[in-house]
Amino acid sequence: MSINAETVPEPADYRNSQYRAPVPETLKGAQVINTPEVLKSFIAQRNPLLIDVYPAPNRPDTLTKDTLWIEPKRDTIPASLWLANVGHGIVPDSLIALLKNSLPADRPVVIFCEPSCWHSWNAGKRAIELGAEDVYWYRAGVRGWQDAGYELETHTPVRP
Repeated sequence: MSINAETVPEPADYRNSQYRAPVPETLKGAQVINTPEVLKSFIAQRNPLLIDVYPAPNRPDTLTKDTLWIEPKRDTIPASLWLANVGHGIVPDSLIALLKNSLPADRPVVIFCEPSCWHSWNAGKRAIELGAEDVYWYRAGVRGWQDAGYELETHTPVRP
């Protein structure tokens, strides 16, 4: 018997492994956006802050200061902030502060990653715990947006 999204319960805490796996249908304290069409309409009506939490490598600590480091790039939903790695289950204080300082007080926030990705669920839970009151979780992620034929734009991650 395979597990599908309807059978995945919300955990009490953050997911810390196997991030690319079926996710719950819900996120307590947030509203869920399931389709790119609903997200597109929501963007037009409510002007939310869009936060992509797809993970990305950090500059290796072993590189010397004069070694060239080229930040990774990602095609994502236009006008998004790419806050790489804030969706890990365990994150350093600097990433928690980055997320907290990015959360708007006066407009909704939509958090996303890719389909079946626990990074976005974790980051949505974290945003709620940090005091965000108008949180939306877009489950279909960038892949869903792109598959619907909507354009993407290239971003580099915002770092602490």
